[in-house]
Amino acid sequence: MLSPASLLLMGARFPRICLEMIVSTPRPNLEQARVWKNGCAALIRFPPPAMAEPGRDSRPSDAASESVICFDGRLDNRSALFALLGNRRAELRDAPDGEIALALFDLLGDRFLDALLGDFAFAIWQPQVRRLLCARSPTGWRPLLWTFDGNMLAFGTEPATLVKGLDLKLGLNEGLIGEILSARFVSATDTLWQGLHRLAPGCALDFRDGTPRIRQWYDEAYEDLSRLSDAEHVEQFNHLFNQALVSCTRSKRPIAAHLSGGLDSSSVFARAIELRRSGAIDQDVGAISVRYPGQPQDETAWSGAVEEHLGISARVVGDAPFDFDAARNWCTNSLHLPVRPNTMGPTQSACALMHKRDERVLLTGEGGDDWLNGTRAHWPDLLLRGDWGKLLSEAISNPGCSVPQNLRMLVSASIGPIVSKARRDRLKRPFLQLDAPMPEWISKDWAMRTGLRDRWHDALPKIDFPNFAQMPRHAVIAQPYRELIFDPIQTMAAQYGVEQRHPLHDLRLLRFFMGAAGGMLLRSGERKHLLREAMRGTLPEVVRTRKTKAHFSAPIIDALAQAFDRRPPQEMRVVQMGWVDGDAIARLFEEHRQWRREGCAGAFPNNALAGLWFCFAVDLWLENAFRI
Repeated sequence: MLSPASLLLMGARFPRICLEMIVSTPRPNLEQARVWKNGCAALIRFPPPAMAEPGRDSRPSDAASESVICFDGRLDNRSALFALLGNRRAELRDAPDGEIALALFDLLGDRFLDALLGDFAFAIWQPQVRRLLCARSPTGWRPLLWTFDGNMLAFGTEPATLVKGLDLKLGLNEGLIGEILSARFVSATDTLWQGLHRLAPGCALDFRDGTPRIRQWYDEAYEDLSRLSDAEHVEQFNHLFNQALVSCTRSKRPIAAHLSGGLDSSSVFARAIELRRSGAIDQDVGAISVRYPGQPQDETAWSGAVEEHLGISARVVGDAPFDFDAARNWCTNSLHLPVRPNTMGPTQSACALMHKRDERVLLTGEGGDDWLNGTRAHWPDLLLRGDWGKLLSEAISNPGCSVPQNLRMLVSASIGPIVSKARRDRLKRPFLQLDAPMPEWISKDWAMRTGLRDRWHDALPKIDFPNFAQMPRHAVIAQPYRELIFDPIQTMAAQYGVEQRHPLHDLRLLRFFMGAAGGMLLRSGERKHLLREAMRGTLPEVVRTRKTKAHFSAPIIDALAQAFDRRPPQEMRVVQMGWVDGDAIARLFEEHRQWRREGCAGAFPNNALAGLWFCFAVDLWLENAFRI
């Protein structure tokens, strides 16, 4: 999100072509615009608020190419790409990543996508053949939105760029809103507006002859690594993890890492410090910790243990209460949903401090829960290939379960997906309970009118997998909820000139995770077994062996309590429009309010909190972004 976003307008019959680069914040600096013109085409570039790498800001086009590129992101395998460039490698040694990508496109055509590693979204315009190619990386953290009305195609990285910049009159996408209100996300390409689409990760938009075509350019057959020994798994993970960290710390500006005290962020920061001390990373990496004194989500004891272990001191920032006025302004200016209370305050506090210190890259532990938690989806594979000894060993090693319980689990998890299509579908969509009843706060009539249940089922991946273990892992690559939740967070960070980077989502690690043995991820009931083994000596034992996880629901409950005290749920727009049941919201939330009063002790009262937050968030968005 730190690199400029893009906006391209082109008529289907090409009477007019205008390419515009818009910075991914609601208020670009118009005085710093740079313009490129060629006949009927024009490229206007607005620099971002702060560049992660001064001097590496891509020019609108490569003088040696007849094509033009708009590039947002970074390439993580520049050395390998130079080897492909032949006699141009010396010329491009210090070139921005966008120019390297364009040179490879000139050399290899569309096949150049297969050579790229990194986090990117880009568009290439070929004036000679009047063709536009847009693409996103498989990990897909840089968004790309597009719209086409039969005469004009436009794309951008921010909704405000398109909706406000073009004054688009688009209706509400009630189908996606139903997914959001129910907290069951399946659509990877829809947005809140009808006619405004999202390019999915690993996909490309090819626009020529007045017709946009979408294709999935990233389609990889992953190597089965389950035969590797435990030691070989750890060795390969460490090698790839180190590579990812070195790539993510390439910057000419200072770098920081989020240190929460959880296993994932602690691993990222502690290993980065090791690499810095060994000379593999060429600059210091500071730590930023958010502290919540007296709150159930406070992790000071664990982050402090990491500090003591490494002999460093983290910079500590505090949380801030949810600011309703700021959230309204955010929706109005950015057209994003409001950032969740458990993220808004910490993100602003950390990024504001980084901005003052001229730090422009923030490393996160995002991805650990996605890739490393592990499941039992590999049990059918063990059964089918006759590895019954390992299957039985894993099945009976679950702590806290009796022998009959373990045997029932063995039959259900190993045989069930083989004989039952419903169970296989569950593996393909592990984040969604397809057979769960409609959430009780959702209006049944409205759900039927919008086809909400059909959306959940029709969006299942229609691809084949070589084994069962890869089914739930593949779902991680393009989780729709990630786009919905993290796009606003990245936009907020970018307003402070900060780019978030996620080493655990590196494509090289992704390929390894897709093929790793399931027993290395989940072993004897212990999640993240592989990461824990890899972090021996890197982390203090109290953190490496930590089994607990902080619960960050309290800030959401506190914000909703204030909101519903000001205006009861029954008066929300989403209720008045007949989408949700206000009485059900009030009743379900009261259980959370009481749980919060009792110190967040005991079992979580119900599983509706995410849906309750999104009901409020959509309501705020309707009032301030869509102006209902």
